[in-house]
Amino acid sequence: MAHATILVAPRADDACLVRVVDALRRRGIAAEAGVLDGRPAVEDVLAACIRRKAERIAVLPFLFCEDEEVLRRIRQRVDGFRKVHADVGIHVAPAVGFDARLVEIAQDYIDRTETGLHSDAAAPLLTVEGCIRARTVFTYADLRRIPEQIEDVGQVIPGRRGSAVSVADLLTCASAGEGAGHAVFHSADDGYFARVSLAAAVENGILVYRIGEHRLPERLGGPVRLFIPETDDRCANVKNVVRLELIP
Repeated sequence: MAHATILVAPRADDACLVRVVDALRRRGIAAEAGVLDGRPAVEDVLAACIRRKAERIAVLPFLFCEDEEVLRRIRQRVDGFRKVHADVGIHVAPAVGFDARLVEIAQDYIDRTETGLHSDAAAPLLTVEGCIRARTVFTYADLRRIPEQIEDVGQVIPGRRGSAVSVADLLTCASAGEGAGHAVFHSADDGYFARVSLAAAVENGILVYRIGEHRLPERLGGPVRLFIPETDDRCANVKNVVRLELIP
């Protein structure tokens, strides 16, 4: 049984539509482009597919935003053609629609490019001070060298992305001293800070600082983001952490 696919856009000047159709053809898919307002009209493309003996035709509305009026017009035009060619299976698929994942993918590439252009693995990322033998500054490279890495925080916090180190391992590397009872995580956002018990921070706290081999972008809470999974306190999720202070 011969199949055909028709991508329908509102106008004929949609260059993206043409590129997608060409790409599908290179993969061996019998794809055509049709438009609502202009040429080739939807009906003309449907007729051409039937002349090529297509017995099943999939009509895919090629829209990057939900537009009920355009979808209604596509269905109406296809229904009119279907009445004359009842022996051919013509089906209208859901619209391509706007997919937020495309934005996420684009943003990830932008973040990676900016990281490569503007970041320095030796630049200060997180400072640990207070009840500690000596104030310690961690760079991205320093965090990356901590032996125990949590490669996928999604295994600890479902739905979250990135890689992390534990607060416990960080403080071990910083040679934290005695006398501290609380940890204060200072954010770069307008002086915001969160004060939590040191015991809770050490037991369950993780600091997300990278995605793959790239620094955690600001839009995801970078340069460092704190999570304390076993705590209901809102202070257990702090974005843009730049300083950890140990206090009595």
